[in-house]
Amino acid sequence: MTYLFEYTILDDNIKVEYTFSSVTDGIKVIDMWVDDKPHSVKWMSHEGRAKLMARLDKDLENRICGTYDHSLDIIDPDESDIPGPDPETYGYNDPISAAEAEWLEEKVLTSMGV
Repeated sequence: MTYLFEYTILDDNIKVEYTFSSVTDGIKVIDMWVDDKPHSVKWMSHEGRAKLMARLDKDLENRICGTYDHSLDIIDPDESDIPGPDPETYGYNDPISAAEAEWLEEKVLTSMGV
């Protein structure tokens, strides 16, 4: 999953697409644009790169910890809160027959060696 972080510095609109790598246990910049023109983290100074990574770290923390400001997202007011079928009447909430419940219980007990 990638995230898009946008901010402005000195009238420059900066967009950074990034992700969190489970291999390196850190943030990786996928793409970057300044005023809709391609840009690279490699072109930045060490100080600028450190500030960008601190911003991305804070953004990711806000998203994961639930402190992300979702009012910034564009939400379709006509879309339901949870897309897809009603979770109360679909899927894992479907009732099963007594025979099916008994069969499943026997499978569990057999697998446990009981």
